[in-house]
Amino acid sequence: MIITTSWDDGHKSDLRLTNLLNQYGLRGTFYIPKICELRSLTDQEVVEISKTQEIGAHDFNHDHLIQLDLEELKNQISGAREYLENLLGRKIKMFSYPRGEYNQRVKEIVMENGFCGARTVKEFNFEKPDDSFEMETTLHIYPFPFRKMDANHYHLTRFLFQPLQRKFFRILKTGLPWNSFISWPNLAKNMFDHAKKKDGVFHLWSHSWELDRYDMWDDLEDLFKYIREHENVVVLTNSEVLEKK
Repeated sequence: MIITTSWDDGHKSDLRLTNLLNQYGLRGTFYIPKICELRSLTDQEVVEISKTQEIGAHDFNHDHLIQLDLEELKNQISGAREYLENLLGRKIKMFSYPRGEYNQRVKEIVMENGFCGARTVKEFNFEKPDDSFEMETTLHIYPFPFRKMDANHYHLTRFLFQPLQRKFFRILKTGLPWNSFISWPNLAKNMFDHAKKKDGVFHLWSHSWELDRYDMWDDLEDLFKYIREHENVVVLTNSEVLEKK
């Protein structure tokens, strides 16, 4: 089976995440915009991450791409690529649609800019993508089954059940064990097991600032340990998944 990971926005905690991935021999693609309120990495820190992990583009300033006119859309996507290629001195192969928003026009501009693929935020996929510019994921690392405001407080509104509502029928359809409904670590491990049985793809994605906000680091490391206990796991970056025959 294949395992890959991806991480958006370029937050300072990407450095901690890079160290954790390296510690467990895992690979990922870090999608970094040039300008974004959530980005806190310096250019030099992006260079450091690129020594062991893949860097992908995430728009120039994390804009709503589907709302832009054609000229601004082209500038946002080409500017993101040019910034990273000038910084790293290498071709940038992957693009991630900010907020997961894209349409056919956005997709075509990404293709025209020479990327080899683009990642969406769609979940519950266990296969290599049929369309390299609509790369789906397996699981967003996020509090589950209830939505949190921070590490210790839950939303006391209709949003409380949002994570469960979004995943409930997909969990049933996939045929995962009942304990998948208890917590995100249980769900993640069961999805990993499902991918392994299918000899498929297990693609984790999130933002390192979410790991901070919801205090998910220990659970993530426990998941990484679980993954590395298994044999016959091929560890790849996002672009390597697309390139693998």
